[in-house]
Amino acid sequence: MPAIRQYHQDFRYGFPLFSPKKSKGYLLSCDSIRVSDPWSLLNYTIRVSHDSATNHPLNKGQQAYLLELLEQAEYFYKTAVSAPIKSQPLLYYYAFMNLVKIVINLYSYQGKTKRHVHGISDSINATTKLSNAEITLWTSSGGEISNSESLIEALNDLRPTYVAGVRGHAASSRIRVIDLLRDCVGINRTFSEIYNLKEHFMQLHDYMFYSQQNKLFFKAMVEGCDDIIMNALVARGYDIDKLDDLTYIWNVETSVRTTSSPTVVERHSLSKKMRDLGLWSYTDGEEYKLYISPIATRMSSPSIIYHAMFFFGSITRYHPDLFDSILTAKDYWLVSEFLKTQPQQFLYYMLSYINGTEVLYSKQV
Repeated sequence: MPAIRQYHQDFRYGFPLFSPKKSKGYLLSCDSIRVSDPWSLLNYTIRVSHDSATNHPLNKGQQAYLLELLEQAEYFYKTAVSAPIKSQPLLYYYAFMNLVKIVINLYSYQGKTKRHVHGISDSINATTKLSNAEITLWTSSGGEISNSESLIEALNDLRPTYVAGVRGHAASSRIRVIDLLRDCVGINRTFSEIYNLKEHFMQLHDYMFYSQQNKLFFKAMVEGCDDIIMNALVARGYDIDKLDDLTYIWNVETSVRTTSSPTVVERHSLSKKMRDLGLWSYTDGEEYKLYISPIATRMSSPSIIYHAMFFFGSITRYHPDLFDSILTAKDYWLVSEFLKTQPQQFLYYMLSYINGTEVLYSKQV
């Protein structure tokens, strides 16, 4: 029997992290782009964007509204960079919140017809410690849009298990803040060092992406894997092959209509399957590094950063006197690392998501 031919594919159209349902080639034609001023790129993107729901270009009024949100986001972000550590979280969160509003309106323009709400709440008091702190995620209700729920849906995160609301309020779901920090790729090594735990993110290497027999395949070597980790990954739904004692491969496949030239929609389908299983990322400015985990909450990297920043921003806004009592000396180091490194991760990931292609730091940065 003759060998089955494989059609090896390029990592185009933002695959796998930023694969859109529809082509966004009218925004950026490159498969990746480096920028030194992300705010100017986003300004450009808003001016040339279409409403994804209608595919019509944004009119001047719609552009003006989004550019106002952008101006505020940029101001809050840049102010946060040079602010004292106890003031940074609230400023960063306000910047993130405006960026999420831009994402929501680029998908389906709502403007000011509906009221945006955080969609997140906390229960901070004098007994709160980082180890027991929780936030509550709320769904949208009535004429209100939950920014939290909308971000989770936009990024194809696994939808939390929402329980029935109280007295007519929207349904809610609770999540521990310490779990968000544990599952933040960019500070996982610091977290593991502080709490004397083993790192739980496995980096992917040597990607293969090809079509064969009307199926589209992604394969990657899982760094640091062993039989115990493999079994834990398999229990969470990952398809892992063991080639030898040092080589473990993650396999993902999905059906396609063609073999030689998969469409944007087909690439998106495989990308969504990968992200539904759990796929985390970190960029060093040169590339987006990909990770899987046997234990991490199935919430994407920017969602983790966004929700954790809300919690720390709430301390800054409502309980500044409790900042030091909530954090131990070890916690303080962890939060400092989070505030130093993760805002830029969020910003560039969201730029990449909006444009449907990898946006990376300029080498001048």
